[in-house]
Amino acid sequence: MPGAAGRPPRGEARRALILEAALRVLGEEGASAVTHRRVAREAGLPLAATTYWFASKDELLADAYRLAADTDIARMRRLSTEYAERARADLAGALTDLLAADLAASRTSLLAAYSLWIEAARRPALRPIEEEWTRAYVEVVEAVLRDAGSPHPATDAELLVATLDGLLLAQLALAHPDPAAALRPQLERLVAALLRAG
Repeated sequence: MPGAAGRPPRGEARRALILEAALRVLGEEGASAVTHRRVAREAGLPLAATTYWFASKDELLADAYRLAADTDIARMRRLSTEYAERARADLAGALTDLLAADLAASRTSLLAAYSLWIEAARRPALRPIEEEWTRAYVEVVEAVLRDAGSPHPATDAELLVATLDGLLLAQLALAHPDPAAALRPQLERLVAALLRAG
């Protein structure tokens, strides 16, 4: 992406371009495809640009994961405010719409995030990022469940976040033609069970 007057990006803008390219490669081809050479080609930059900013594949993956986590945590917190009233009235519907919108708009981003999640199982350096990302989601969902009347919002939030991940992974793998239609009955049943549990 050229900068002002068509000049190639420099400094932090170039670093961000490399990380965004790494996430695209992850989402489209998987972690094994993430090499300095492949990411440089995806970013439209010389190989020296990636090796200047990132000494190793591990460093590139960790910084790409950090970017993905920070971006998504900010997005989730913003959406939780926007969806708050709707979630109080129809939590299952709000969650269905949110997941269906994510699947429609950001399939590559979701695949990149889940690829990195799996990589965190193999690469201990990635685990603190995954733990922070999951914790942020659980905190947001806990607040939503508390507002919706859950008798056990902390425990229910952990269960709901884990379930949402499983549902998203299934939709990514199966590519259901109408994800909302598949997700809605599952989420209605789960939310009803959580909100009535004593």
